[in-house]
Amino acid sequence: MLLKAKDKLPFTGKALRLAFGRSTLFASSFDKVEKRRESLASELNGRLHERANVIPTKAIDCIMAKLHHITGKGSIDCKMVSQHIAFTLLGATVFGDTFLAWSKATIYEEILMMIAKDAYFWASYSVTPFWERGFWSYQQLCTKLKCLTQDLVQQCSKNYKLYHHMDPIPHNGTANAGIEATVGSKSFYGIFLQDNFSLQELNGHLNAREEPRGNIMGMMFHGCLTTGGLISNMLMRLVTHPEIQHKIYSEKSMARKGSGERNQPNVEKMPLLLATVYEAARVMPAGPLLQRCSLKHDLRLKSGVIIPAGAILVVPVQLVQMDDSSWGDDADKFNPYRFLSKTEKISGPAEELLEQRQNSFVLNDPNENPAFLPFGSGTHACLCQKFVVQGVATLFASLLEQYEVRLYLGSKTNSKPLTNDSIFQNFPSSEIVFVKRNN
Repeated sequence: MLLKAKDKLPFTGKALRLAFGRSTLFASSFDKVEKRRESLASELNGRLHERANVIPTKAIDCIMAKLHHITGKGSIDCKMVSQHIAFTLLGATVFGDTFLAWSKATIYEEILMMIAKDAYFWASYSVTPFWERGFWSYQQLCTKLKCLTQDLVQQCSKNYKLYHHMDPIPHNGTANAGIEATVGSKSFYGIFLQDNFSLQELNGHLNAREEPRGNIMGMMFHGCLTTGGLISNMLMRLVTHPEIQHKIYSEKSMARKGSGERNQPNVEKMPLLLATVYEAARVMPAGPLLQRCSLKHDLRLKSGVIIPAGAILVVPVQLVQMDDSSWGDDADKFNPYRFLSKTEKISGPAEELLEQRQNSFVLNDPNENPAFLPFGSGTHACLCQKFVVQGVATLFASLLEQYEVRLYLGSKTNSKPLTNDSIFQNFPSSEIVFVKRNN
């Protein structure tokens, strides 16, 4: 049904349209978004082949610097820090170095989160509530966000043109090396803004009724909420499973030793870390339901049942993730090893055998299991799944190398850490602390 019912519910499109204007990437009808999604998917796949790590090093360094500042203040709310990390990761990935130096990033984040809080409330009205004062305050926030987005895009375009004015031959390695030596490090202009992709391909040929930056704001809106939720759940699972933290830390050390890289190691060489990201997504998907509909055509199932056009199809994602027939008897347990398989034994020198014992797992493709639905399924599946997984994995590889994450035990009611493996456990507190490692 998810493959055949290509359209999304009009309600989702209405919420985004009220906030960001009409969009060619976030619309109910799949026919209207298919071309833009294909362009975006093509660009994403190309970037994945070009870069071992999709998240720029400067973004990771910026986040680590902020975490270092936070550690001096004691505990911090897990959801709040996760939201901020997701915003920084996504902004740097989309807009590049310009975003990290942008003075208005903090106010942009605040406004974006305020809009996210009320977007679906105002969209729930069957008639746009022009008579409500609160609605006009909400619209003013949306207008401010559009202006800030326009300012950021202009800054990116200006810096991009300046860089290429200094080096009119983009692929001239000698010239690029000279510029990089001048500025201190290689500049990164964003996954989408590089080659002016988002300005031409993502927004495409806009009609008179379409918001020029609607697609960009929609991506920031969706990306911050979903990625922030994944990071938050990842942090909380790691504080309740310190043994996983230790093993990922050891895996990172082996990956760095094997590659000899001084900066970020290739997270593809860290199967346990990637499996932990997938398991965190499985046990706490971004949304409890997948909803689809076929706006124009009836659907005929193999059983002979006919689902009329316009009928809402609902997949309870969280229940599917708990299905014993799909995930085994431990479906309700947090277990990253469900996505790993043992490697075959090989013979060779003692050093190779030692490395094999310490890296004795290979990652299975989670999408081979049709019940794996945290990133959606069918024609509307998340195009950024690989980017999100690799980006979050890169973040945690750097984070766990420098810090140990622990649950804050300062309050009287939270004096004992949790040992229950159930994914439905209620965490006693969302307060966490980052403890600097001695090495």
